Amino acid sequence: MSDWLANVIDKIKTLSSSVDKYKKDTVIQSLPSLTYVNRAKKLIEQNKFFDAEDILLKALELPQKDALVYKYLGVVYEKTDRNELAVESYQMSADLNPQDKNIWQRLGFALISIGKFEQAEKSFENSDRVHSGVSETFAGWGMSLMKQKKYSDAREKFTRSVKLNKYNFSAVFLCAVMEIKLEMYDKADAKLSFLSNVCPNEGNTYEYARLKAIKDDYENAIHYAKKALEYNSNMLPAYILLGQVYSTIADKDNALKSFETAFEKELISLSLFLEWGKVLQKFEKYDEALEKLLKAYEYDAENYDVLATLGFCYALKKDFVQAEPILQKVYEKEPENKKVKQALAIIAYENEETDKAISMFKSDDEDAVNCYYLAKCFERNNDYIRTIDYYEACLRFNPQYITAYIDYVKYLIFKEEYADAQRKLRKALKIEENNVILLNLMFNVSYILVKDNIYEYNVKETLAVAEKIESINPDLFEYPGQKQELVKLLQERD
Repeated sequence: MSDWLANVIDKIKTLSSSVDKYKKDTVIQSLPSLTYVNRAKKLIEQNKFFDAEDILLKALELPQKDALVYKYLGVVYEKTDRNELAVESYQMSADLNPQDKNIWQRLGFALISIGKFEQAEKSFENSDRVHSGVSETFAGWGMSLMKQKKYSDAREKFTRSVKLNKYNFSAVFLCAVMEIKLEMYDKADAKLSFLSNVCPNEGNTYEYARLKAIKDDYENAIHYAKKALEYNSNMLPAYILLGQVYSTIADKDNALKSFETAFEKELISLSLFLEWGKVLQKFEKYDEALEKLLKAYEYDAENYDVLATLGFCYALKKDFVQAEPILQKVYEKEPENKKVKQALAIIAYENEETDKAISMFKSDDEDAVNCYYLAKCFERNNDYIRTIDYYEACLRFNPQYITAYIDYVKYLIFKEEYADAQRKLRKALKIEENNVILLNLMFNVSYILVKDNIYEYNVKETLAVAEKIESINPDLFEYPGQKQELVKLLQERD
């Protein structure tokens, strides 16, 4: 069970003080076992759980079975994280005294802890039948439904829980989580906004950040994710969310920094490496992405999200020998998997199955990679308008897609649209100012343009590009002859 759900369960259980405060139990007080129970209760209050267990086990040796003995033995097992035994004890207590006002509720929470959600649902239903109108019962009932992915039914139970106790903030929170699942974003926003003011904590604040990201409110998503980290600096989901949001707004430095910080804090998990790899892919750091994805693969070699992303990475690297068996494995189980379809489309394009590739890429033409390859497909088909349209769309969806800039500029040069090519290069060089490929293209385009419009400033600006390349690595400058021509031109003017 995830940590946040375990914490929420604990919070809801503590709202119900009927066991923890040990109110007077409605059973026959003359039972011989009562002495054992009372001694055990005092030890439980002192957190001496194993001493209490010893006493309760002695009570079980008495000839008469007592529901209270099993009930408090369940408490001991629950307090010491032996939830399977807690379930057995609570169930025995419920069988002996099914009219106990809170035994079914305790059993329900214990069943959730061991993943028996359908049984938990029935237990909370019994709890409401015996003692109706208890907020915590409906909160637990909602949890059991939520874990079965019955989100609408779960929301209804959480809503009833809140109506019964408006201060049951855990139920308010879980109701908002269900509303996010059900795409009822405005209702969820109102609840999470309320919680962020009344009882802010890491869980509420993180979920609010996640909602803001879903609603494309990236500024507030970043704000609340950072707030969540103020409450808990080791909250891995918040670091991952920050990395994803920064990636969406093309802030490469902060995106990668978020993952690096989580790694430095040793918040190591499959999800860290998987999402890190996805972001590295977006920024075309394919070798680093592969390294992270292989780490994720070590955690779970059967995780289809990991396999699809790994296969996609191999396809982007044009390592189809590695890609194809991985992609085929996922395709057999998830034929509509987006990453698999993208990767197979890339393979189709590289195999010159252009029409097939176009059909596959068009399944999601709001993805930067798909738009890039669609531009390449239509370029191959000599379709000028669609080539331009898809290059533009690609850079709109990912303004830092350097490979797309390079190929787009080369296409514009081929079409002798030098001014447009120069404008694209200026944008690209703001992203990677020392990219030698971009700089060589800029020199070439500027050289062509300056030949048609010879101004001293333009010539010097073009020569400055050549000098920058040579300062990085003289061997990488591709146009020494053209440079000498421009130098000579300046000398003649002097």
